[in-house]
Amino acid sequence: MAGSSRPPTPEELPIQRIRERVRDAVAASNRLVVVAATGSGKSTQLPKFLLDHAAVQGDIVVLEPRRLAARTLAARVAAELGSELGDIVGYETRHDRRVGSSTRIRFVTDGIFVRQMQRDSMLTKVGAVILDEFHERSVAVDVALGLVKLAQESRRADLRMIVTSATLEAQRLEGFLGCETVVAEGRSFPVEIEYLAKPSRETPWDLAASALSSVLDAYARGQSDDPGHVLIFMPGAYEIMKTCERARTAASRAGVDVEVLPLHGSLTPDEQDRAVAAVDPAKRRRVIVATNVAETSLTIPGVRTVIDAGLARIHRYDPLRGMDTLRVEPVSKASAEQRAGRAGRTAPGRAKRLWSIAEHERREAHTAAEVARIDLASAMLETLSLGVRDFARFPWLDAPDATRIDEARRTLVALGAIRADAPAHDTRLTDEGAAMARVPAHPRLARALVEAARLGCRERVARIAAALSDRDPAESVPANALLDLLDEGDPRSDALAREKLLARAQRREFHAAADRLACREAVLVSEQLMRSVERIAPTSNTDESNQAVSQSLIAGFPDRIAFKLETSRPHCALAGRRRVELAKESLVHDAGFLVALEVRESGPDHDRLVSIPVAHPVPRALVEDALPDAFTTRSVAGWNAETRAVETAEETLFHGAVVERRARPAKSSPEVDAELVARIRSGEIKLSGWDEHCEPWIARVRCVAEWFPERGIITYADDELDVVRAELCSGCVRAREVEAKPAIDAVRSALSWDDIQFVEKMAPAAIRMPRGFNMKVEYEPGKPPRGRAKIQDFYGLDETPKVASGRISLVVEILGPNYRPLQVTQDLANFWRVLYPEMRNELRRRYPRHDWR
Repeated sequence: MAGSSRPPTPEELPIQRIRERVRDAVAASNRLVVVAATGSGKSTQLPKFLLDHAAVQGDIVVLEPRRLAARTLAARVAAELGSELGDIVGYETRHDRRVGSSTRIRFVTDGIFVRQMQRDSMLTKVGAVILDEFHERSVAVDVALGLVKLAQESRRADLRMIVTSATLEAQRLEGFLGCETVVAEGRSFPVEIEYLAKPSRETPWDLAASALSSVLDAYARGQSDDPGHVLIFMPGAYEIMKTCERARTAASRAGVDVEVLPLHGSLTPDEQDRAVAAVDPAKRRRVIVATNVAETSLTIPGVRTVIDAGLARIHRYDPLRGMDTLRVEPVSKASAEQRAGRAGRTAPGRAKRLWSIAEHERREAHTAAEVARIDLASAMLETLSLGVRDFARFPWLDAPDATRIDEARRTLVALGAIRADAPAHDTRLTDEGAAMARVPAHPRLARALVEAARLGCRERVARIAAALSDRDPAESVPANALLDLLDEGDPRSDALAREKLLARAQRREFHAAADRLACREAVLVSEQLMRSVERIAPTSNTDESNQAVSQSLIAGFPDRIAFKLETSRPHCALAGRRRVELAKESLVHDAGFLVALEVRESGPDHDRLVSIPVAHPVPRALVEDALPDAFTTRSVAGWNAETRAVETAEETLFHGAVVERRARPAKSSPEVDAELVARIRSGEIKLSGWDEHCEPWIARVRCVAEWFPERGIITYADDELDVVRAELCSGCVRAREVEAKPAIDAVRSALSWDDIQFVEKMAPAAIRMPRGFNMKVEYEPGKPPRGRAKIQDFYGLDETPKVASGRISLVVEILGPNYRPLQVTQDLANFWRVLYPEMRNELRRRYPRHDWR
């Protein structure tokens, strides 16, 4: 791994090789695609290429996917130009802005850019737009691409657009834009890639610590070149924290002095700047543990070793549940290549991938565009606010799935942003929708804020919306401490606890357990949200009651109203969801209606559990006012096992879930009959004489139906028996009333008079024997009927008795004086002729007092 670790000067960057080609292309056309590898300098040098270009009349706006990148790149370009940040070069992010009257180059996040276009769709003061790191493909950057394209094709042919990426399907984008592609060849230095020998089930932080140990041990023993700074990629802040702990231990064991630093979007600007600052590894070696914020745009000088967990948190939309989910997933091959490239920026490097080659081969080539993965309601609202009338026909590089467009449309209809009857090809925002579009938040939160502004509680709802928009400021605060924040009379509400937490933060009264940075950011967001709706209603219109807050949240989340079924259990009913329950950390306790402000998923795909970590209880009356059509009533019958009677009740349902039940005196009805029939089936009600009389009769009927199919006699199938049972239950509400009725009458009445007589004749209950004894006949479908009698009763009967007009012979059991079978036969004549003579002498000897013929 030989090579200099000195960062290249701007003039030495690979992008400089195509400087004139870029400038010529910009002069000849208003669109250009630039493909350049990670670390080539495209993010910092391209704006400078255009700064003095005659074809660029106006500001140069550079879109970056992350706030950290926008801020640090602006600072770097300003330093290279020898100016103060906010002079020639500035930046704009959601909570921070450093621009002035002389600013020509502005680094902005893609979401900010789209919102600025709502105010100035033609970008009147902009001469060029650079869409940097386009391969990250956020919805906002896809929308920005389409909007700039539309502006160029209408009144801004002079507006220049450059799309840049390190890994890009350039040919496809080139065809979409109808422009030239310029490629800056090669990475600065080669990077050696290493994989695990086989898949591992260890945690990513343990794998990373092991890989770091091998790097530092080899260096400490003089078995490898200088590893430079080490950059470790992890999917989120929790994994970064665990990795930092393990990394410090690994460095200590190797005896190498290193500084371990985290790098993610939740850190303060000072903490972020410290992680990306240029430091000579020979003087102070660093291990930087970062999310994919360090994958592109940001170049950390001196990194020669990358350890990659190969994971990232990816937003995906689940149309079946109508929500975005954030899942840890393997990164694509393209992202892995991006990450590896960070090691070859200033010298030859190595990248240690914490997965096997076989696993690598199974990875996706590219990360799917966000427009194919997440909720489209925000994008639809934004584009409609810019005058786009047909969202599906917007110039998308990759058109969204029609099903998900319909889902986004339904969300906006539910929120009142568009009319339900508006044609898809000519959709316009309602006044409500236009107001929502001015709020920099998800349409649900925007709708809640618009309603809050009208009711007079915008400050309170803005704080709640801010807590839901980004990092949860209450994440580290214990539940008891959150409860203590609530005022007397407040319901146990996750939303109100966060609102009170931020209200204190606004007064600089920070809770000891709260994340101060998260609280400060949420306060900034709440102030921004309040400003966005301040023109909707006069400030004198004030109603800061909990009821007004509840009304506002219901307006924003009409399809996220849940009903907690019991106080003692967490289970909830939520329309369209199977398994829903309040999360353990939720403060909501009592049964009743609540707004599910945040929804999470867990478990395997086939059995997902939906949990609600942030909820707000709301009065039923407000839900009924807002969603009257969601309520229905029905009368139901139910069984009381203690009284052994049917009870009736009137139930109120919300989206099919029972929310109220009122008992009513039971009266005979089809519903009551059906409930009693069910209890007969289950055995809880025993019908009088069923085993003694009904079962034998049913067996006789079924046998006759089997012997004489041409008669079409019923067979007492389940549905036919239910008719009989219902007849017995008619007029009854209690078990004892049913049990008092003779069941056999109803069972026999299911047949016509003629069929009853036919069954009696063809399957008699008994057969009269020669000596006057009636032998009972037992019937079972599919088997011959059976009879049993003492041997003396058979005297004078030469042939086997038959039924069914002589078609069916009985199986007879010939009993001895002790009533034990002497013989079972279906051929009585053979018994008399062959067997009886042999056993008669023995029978006479044993039973001398009996008649033996």
